[in-house]
Amino acid sequence: MSIRNEYPLSIQINGRALSRVVIDQHYRKKHADVTDEIILNLISQINGRNFEIEDEDDDFQYFRVEPIFHNKAPYRLILLLCITENYLGVVNAFRVKR
Repeated sequence: MSIRNEYPLSIQINGRALSRVVIDQHYRKKHADVTDEIILNLISQINGRNFEIEDEDDDFQYFRVEPIFHNKAPYRLILLLCITENYLGVVNAFRVKR
């Protein structure tokens, strides 16, 4: 079973008001330089934006954000919206080449 950290965060994505962010800790396996704090900073930058849904599976809509910057370094976020609940899920997060 995957460990997930949950944080209260009021954010609007694709017109949906969300009240929390759930970060899967999968990213730590290969991206030790990334932290939950960096991810939360990146997510705060996308508040109010709309994104194209790339895939749907059961109650989840998946999309990515790239590039998004932290300290001038580009990152990719793999995110999901839960259709039945009001949270944003972080599937993965990592730095990318410019």
